[in-house]
Amino acid sequence: MKKSLLVLLLFLSFQFSNASIVILNGLTHVHQSASGQLITGVISLKNTDATEQRVIIYFNDLFQECGGETVLTANNSHKNSLKNWLTTNVNEHVFTANEQYELIYTINVPNDIEIDGSYWGVLMVEIEKPIKEDELEFGVKLESKVRYGIQIIADINERTPSELEFYDIKIEEPDGNKLINVDLKNLGAFYVEPTLVLEVFDANGLQAKKVEVKFKKVYPNSCKSFSLDISGLSKGAYTAVLVADYGKNIYSIDLEFENK
Repeated sequence: MKKSLLVLLLFLSFQFSNASIVILNGLTHVHQSASGQLITGVISLKNTDATEQRVIIYFNDLFQECGGETVLTANNSHKNSLKNWLTTNVNEHVFTANEQYELIYTINVPNDIEIDGSYWGVLMVEIEKPIKEDELEFGVKLESKVRYGIQIIADINERTPSELEFYDIKIEEPDGNKLINVDLKNLGAFYVEPTLVLEVFDANGLQAKKVEVKFKKVYPNSCKSFSLDISGLSKGAYTAVLVADYGKNIYSIDLEFENK
């Protein structure tokens, strides 16, 4: 009998409805440090089930490729990876019923004057027991497992403002909706969390629509995609102002488009 694995990667919610193991203190951990320092962090987990549960812990690198998807992988790395600096106190743990456990990780920052900026990676916490099993054709079994991705970020030395670039802007119409899809690139050394605001004006200069997409993390030399929904506009010519604001600096670009 063959088995295939469906992985559910959770970045935005702290709990999955059928997950027996939950993360209690968030899926992003940020540390401010300096060259030569030792960072210690804690991830609090709890078994909400009345039976034993085994979890496996391992590291993945995270890539935000311009023009592509966000990628998690153990096969490739990059110069801002925490891979060689980060260790955990265990690689697996068997939870007793209703046990709460603290997974401890350390980041050993090298004493190198060239180190400056944000360094990051993802600690994966995989629950061994499937939450669901489906029998497919020819005896193939589909197992659905829960896997949490906890983003670990270390800002090394003093933070400096990051310049942003509107790397790519496209108007697309998936499933009958009209979207302005933006790839925003971080040209700086530190990660930022910008909010994008789009103000659309008609031919008379009146505001026809305002769309806001709340902050997303954009890592150094990386891109993040934002989708702004402009559905519902009447036919005609429009101008727009697109703003990226992360609190330190504001970047904007003027747009023109026609809604046919």
